[in-house]
Amino acid sequence: MAAGEVLPCSKFYASFDGLEDLVVKKVSGIAITLESAGDSTPFGVTKDGKSQIQATVTGVSNSKLSIEYVATVGDDRLLKWYSDSHSEPIAGGGSANKGERKTGSVVLYNQGGEEAARWDVTGAMCISYAMSGFEAGSTNLATETVEIAYESLHRVK
Repeated sequence: MAAGEVLPCSKFYASFDGLEDLVVKKVSGIAITLESAGDSTPFGVTKDGKSQIQATVTGVSNSKLSIEYVATVGDDRLLKWYSDSHSEPIAGGGSANKGERKTGSVVLYNQGGEEAARWDVTGAMCISYAMSGFEAGSTNLATETVEIAYESLHRVK
């Protein structure tokens, strides 16, 4: 990698256990927020009426990853991941995967095709699935979009 090389948004890949060979179109939602208290209004005053403010971390919240894949003939693994992660709506009961979570990663590549940045995800569960709309005369490719909740996300490279 060249010193000071900037990374393009177009050289990337996202994979999860058992889903390492799908065609990825778009990834969004890599975000973590430290929740805080005491950072926006005074929590008290001292002598002479001096306000006291102190930001205190109270927790962490994760965003949700949204990944759009190009649909291919006969490959229903994304819908299966979603379906297996949830109990049947009418019958109820347990989920087919018994609560199993996946691990995965989102990787950015440099101009030489080498891995330059990586975010590892643990405890991933598919929480929504959507198929693109269909329209006569459309020139778009069919896509599937999954939204993924996760327990942790770390940039490791």
